[in-house]
Amino acid sequence: MSIWIFAKAPIVGRCKTRLARRMGAVRATRIYRAMLEHAVAEASARAPGRVTLACAPTPAHPLFVQLARRYGVSRCRQAGGSLGYRMATGIRQALRNSPCVILMGADQPMLDGPWLEQAQGHLCHRHRLWLAPTLDGGYWAIGLRRANARLFRGPVWSTARVARATRTRATTLDLEMASLSPRRDIDDYRDWQALAMPLRSALARAAVMPALARRAD
Repeated sequence: MSIWIFAKAPIVGRCKTRLARRMGAVRATRIYRAMLEHAVAEASARAPGRVTLACAPTPAHPLFVQLARRYGVSRCRQAGGSLGYRMATGIRQALRNSPCVILMGADQPMLDGPWLEQAQGHLCHRHRLWLAPTLDGGYWAIGLRRANARLFRGPVWSTARVARATRTRATTLDLEMASLSPRRDIDDYRDWQALAMPLRSALARAAVMPALARRAD
């Protein structure tokens, strides 16, 4: 199983815009950087040598280069087009070299528990689709063992109906599906405040002093 992490370059004003409304664009961008590194670190620890950072707009951004060197992950450029098209293309690319793939973003810092083992167990033995939903109606990760672009044509992205629309589309396409229990992702300040204090403090420290936070780990 491989893991692909979809990542935006941490450009101030172009990422975590909802979070920035309360904490400012610079701090929100730093938090995003910290969450992205956290996601890469967790994924590479669970699946060493099987993690790819799908980068937008370019894999040449200094942060992506640093993460690849630090954690031994691969880099590639995201396809152009809508989010659904980019996700479908990434999954198709990943499945060329792996029997199944988990596609995830960097908005979910709560990566504890056996979620990867659960996904692998479902995808390897019976189910063709695995979903990790969020409390706001979306999902933070999706797993497939066969590429199916039609799965990504149904949802209206960034709405509270994405996970439900994906389940409906999966039923229409006769895809057997398993799901993880919903978790809160970090979209706005309320989500950030709801994050458990130890994790929130660690991410806030990493956002301000990333080298110090890595040494503390």
